[in-house]
Amino acid sequence: MADVTETRQGPEQSAGSRAVVGVVVVFSEERASTEALTLAVTARRRLGRDERAALKLEDSQMSREHAELAPAAGGVAVTDLGSRNGTFVDERRVTEPNTFAPVGACIRLGKTLLVVVEDIELFRRHPPNAHPPLVGGARLSGVVRAVATVAPFVHPVLVLGETGTGKERVAEAVHSASGRTGPFIPVNSSAIPNELVESELFGHARGAFSGSHQSRTGLFRSAQGGTLFLDEIADLPLAAQAKLLRVLESGEVRGVGEDRAGIVDVRVVSATNANLDALVASGAFRADLLHRISTWRITLPSLRDRVEDVPLLAAHFLPPGKLGFSVEAMARLILWRWPGNVRELRAAVITAAARAAAEGAAQILVAHLPPDLAAGGARPPAPSTAPGEDGVFRARVETALALRQGNVAQVARDLGCGRPWLYQEIKRLGIDVSAHRKR
Repeated sequence: MADVTETRQGPEQSAGSRAVVGVVVVFSEERASTEALTLAVTARRRLGRDERAALKLEDSQMSREHAELAPAAGGVAVTDLGSRNGTFVDERRVTEPNTFAPVGACIRLGKTLLVVVEDIELFRRHPPNAHPPLVGGARLSGVVRAVATVAPFVHPVLVLGETGTGKERVAEAVHSASGRTGPFIPVNSSAIPNELVESELFGHARGAFSGSHQSRTGLFRSAQGGTLFLDEIADLPLAAQAKLLRVLESGEVRGVGEDRAGIVDVRVVSATNANLDALVASGAFRADLLHRISTWRITLPSLRDRVEDVPLLAAHFLPPGKLGFSVEAMARLILWRWPGNVRELRAAVITAAARAAAEGAAQILVAHLPPDLAAGGARPPAPSTAPGEDGVFRARVETALALRQGNVAQVARDLGCGRPWLYQEIKRLGIDVSAHRKR
């Protein structure tokens, strides 16, 4: 069996190295370039238009010495330096020195937006890519590497991720990089009625069943020499799973009612947002098929785990023309939690662009965004803890930190909450994350 490769989120650190928190410029109304501007916050650093600033930003609405950043556990401390237009953290104006901005927070200076990141070197090594199908930056770099690794092989690939994260785009990227000359054929397994699944995938002979007045080739044969993308594979009926397994093992396809099987050369890429291991345990999915389709695994991060890519994706989804975003509107997009991931962002951008165009506006403003986004600038809050529950919550967090060796990003996923919110709770409860990290 071929090696299984699974992309993992988080910084790429060599043994013994430690991640350095910093900020990445992700949007500017006055700077169209997608080149990444970064700043490691290892000491007090000043930002502004001044030539001597640690991060010099060309922004007409920014003061010469606008704000100062300083290191802080789990993020950075932000101080406004008496700027003309103010400094904002997650769209709240900074009024006190050393206001905490956790990892994932959005800092607004003039018409420029920065995001606090936990490993600045990761973002320096992997600049943003604005070209489809894989639009994104540092946190998508593991997916890009995995695609390049698996593409030359013929083995099946399983793409995992929440709904709307772009699993079909990954399948397209695998096909494009594979050099296969046949077509890329996507099929939504959940959209095919159970009684027609085998006919759709493998074809049927004329008269094989009632109503089959003519033969059907089937999607496997139609994808000859190319790639068949089986989306929502968890919804495939057990009978079809058994036949799919035989095809993957033998390369032979026999349609419903056919006497002879034919050989096909088709690469299968599957995708799901379901927990296939749990479905195997419950008997709803075949264990042998799971092993077969997951020779290679690629896991896509959710959009809320790569908020720095929101401006890049939003620009990609804009219709052709000169329409852009106001800095306030883009801040709302960055701060939203995006339960529908990239698919939800695309719908929001298309809606906002249509509203702005209908008004003849030069920019997409906050008022043009969908109502939920326009009404509140921050992400919907993660589950809160009441004062009496602090002891229980502290125990849960410290246990998770111990299991994950101090990896806060992974603990946030385990607990089902946002990483920035978890950093704030860790600070509030006085939990020492470093005590749980490997020495």
